[in-house]
Parts: sequence; structure tokens; C-alpha cells
Amino acid sequence: MDREDFINKKLLAVYISLFIVALGFGVILPILPFYLERLVLGSGITSENLNFHMGLLTSTYPLFQMFFAPIWGRWSDRLGRKPLIIMGIWGFIMMQLVISISNALWMLYLARIIGGVFTSSIIPVGYALISDLTSTKNRAFGIALAGTSYSLGVVVGPFLGGLLSRTHLHLNYRLGHFHINDFSVPFFILTLLGLGLLPVVARWLKNTAMDYKTADPVGIDLQGWPQLVRGLSPYLFLSLIYQAALTLFEFVFSIYSKNELQYDAISIGYGFMVCALVMGLLQPVVVSKKISNVISNRNQVTIGFALFGIAIVLLVFSKQLVLVLILIGLLAAGGAFITPNITAFISILGKQQGGQALGIQNAVNSLGQGVGPIAGSWLLTLNTSLPYLVTGIILTVLALFLSLNKKLHSLTINLTTVNK
Repeated sequence: MDREDFINKKLLAVYISLFIVALGFGVILPILPFYLERLVLGSGITSENLNFHMGLLTSTYPLFQMFFAPIWGRWSDRLGRKPLIIMGIWGFIMMQLVISISNALWMLYLARIIGGVFTSSIIPVGYALISDLTSTKNRAFGIALAGTSYSLGVVVGPFLGGLLSRTHLHLNYRLGHFHINDFSVPFFILTLLGLGLLPVVARWLKNTAMDYKTADPVGIDLQGWPQLVRGLSPYLFLSLIYQAALTLFEFVFSIYSKNELQYDAISIGYGFMVCALVMGLLQPVVVSKKISNVISNRNQVTIGFALFGIAIVLLVFSKQLVLVLILIGLLAAGGAFITPNITAFISILGKQQGGQALGIQNAVNSLGQGVGPIAGSWLLTLNTSLPYLVTGIILTVLALFLSLNKKLHSLTINLTTVNK
């Protein structure tokens, strides 16, 4: 491994940006059920409608990411990475600020739309910049570090949200149509963190463009989105299924834990912490040369789906917090096998249109993140166990298919030996 690939301010700026964005994702997870109850108190909205709005609010953010991520990825290929990342940080700041002063449900939707539109640039463009700055043989590790940065943000986020929203400051101010109370504190903190990140990114990042790139013999020379999508379709499909399953779990876990297991916000935060921590710390390990030489990248993806599927089914039969956290750790370990490998495949195979390829993947991920909560909320209305059971069966069947299917030949690429 070339140490200089990873010890530089440009990559550090990307990793910090991903961490801060993930904080915004993680902070709201344990708070949202309580935040919504406060907003709709006395409005006549039933508990069923409350769950529906939770699912829709959770889905709004990734659905807008789905539409805009490919656009930002393509623009970053032409305009460079830095301006798109800065634009995404401004969108993040605006989203947190609007949430912090919300006094009506529509303001939460507005905030999520703003965030979905503009922060959708940070992940694909950030990953494209990592692809720009790392060699092909080290790309999976660079992407895994990005995944670790994001996952650590998700680890810290729920704790930050749960703790700061329970500050006992007894805030209750109205500024015209805006409302500020204890639930606003985490989002004010995120606003300040976003403002502090802007000068770091502006100083440490230099704009990059596609013209400096060298030819990559592994990349696919495709022109246009339809051809690119067709070339990457097996990996995009796997990415879609994984993201839908992960966000369904995250959405259902908040509601299921609050209503069925009687967990409080801190206990729910423990679950998200274990998930993100295990996933984040394992990603660089599983794609390391030592592990990849023992378990091929193709088999890692298969194992990941199997672990996820089995763990989420077993959650249905688990009540004690310790056992629930163990199963969440197993589920997250599956995610650690899946995420860096699929993203690295897409980055390498779409090299000559890196921003577009990763933008398309992020759009597909966002589609999955939008479908997951909606499917989860619908299945919850039928039976509280159905979301976990249906997801587990689908993932287990997919793992079996991958273990038997030999046509996905590119999944046999050992990413640690490419261009060695």
C-alpha cells in the first residue's frame, strides 16, 4: 500500500466531509419519532399516520438524492470536484438550520428536500475524488476508509442527537413562525459544524478535473448514461437491494424498538451505534490484501448478504437489548463485506466516467433508501414482524443465487492485485 495515497489533506477533507454529513443522518434517527410527536401534538394525526409520515420523511431525503446525484457526478467530471462538495456542505447547513427552527410538519419536509437536493453531491463526488487520488490497487481501501468515516459519523450522530435533545435546558422560544426548543439543539450544533467545515474544505481541497487522468486498462470505455448503466447493472442491482434492506432495518428499528420493545432514545441510539461502528471498523479490514487473498471479493459480497439476511430474521425473535445488539453487529458485519467491494467494482469498471458512475450508484442507493422505509412502513401495518422476515428471506435467497451464479465474472476480480 502506498501511504502517500492516504496521508494528504485532500483525502482528509473528503473523509471529514463524509463524517459531518453522516452526523446529520445519524442525529435525527433516534429523535425523529419524538420530534414528530411534538410537531403533530393536538393536530388529530393518528399513530398510523405518524408512522406513515416517518417513512415518508425518511424517504424524501434519499429520493431527491436519487434524482440529483447523477447530475452532480456528471458536473463534477466537467467542473471539478471541489465546487460541488462546497455546494453540498451549504445544502447540509441549510437543512440543519431549517430543522432546528421547524414548528410544522411541512418545514421538516422542506428541510429534507433541501438536504436531498444539495448534499447528494457530497457522497458521489467525494468518492470520485478518492478515485482520482488513489491508484487502482488501493482504491478499495480508500473507499473503505471513506465508508469508515461515514459510519463513524452515524455512530456519533445518534448519541449526539439523543444526548443533546435531552439537555434539560427547557428551551421553548417562538420567533415569529419559528419554534426553538430542546429538540433544536442538535441541529444548531450541526449547523455550526457545517459552517466550520467550509473553510477547511476551501483551504485543503484543490479543484480536480478529468483531463489529468491517465488511461486505465480495467475501466470500461462507455459513452452516455444508458450504456454505463447497462455495463454496471449487476452491481447497481446489488447496491439497490442492499441499501433498501439497510434503510428498512434502520427505519423499522426506531419504531419497533420504541413501540414493541419499549426502548428509549438512548437505547435506540445504542443499536445504531453498534451497527455503524462494526460496519465502519470492519470495512478497511475485509478489503485488505490479507483478507482478500483468503476470501475473494466475490465471496465477500455473498457472505455479506447471507450474514445480513440471517441476522435480520433472528431479530424478530430477540427481545433483550444485549442479544439485539449482537445481532445488529452481525448484520453490520454483512454490510462491511458488501459496501466497499461493490463501490470499488463500480469505480474501477466505470473509471473513465468516474463521477458519472459513482453518481449513478448513489442515485441507485438513494432509490433503495427511499424504497426501504416506505416498504417497511407498509409491512409494519400488516404485521410488526413482516419487515424483518421479508427482508431476511430476500437477502438469503440473493446470497444463495450469488453463490451459484458464475456469470458475474467481474466479481472475481481481486481488487488488491489489480494493476499490481
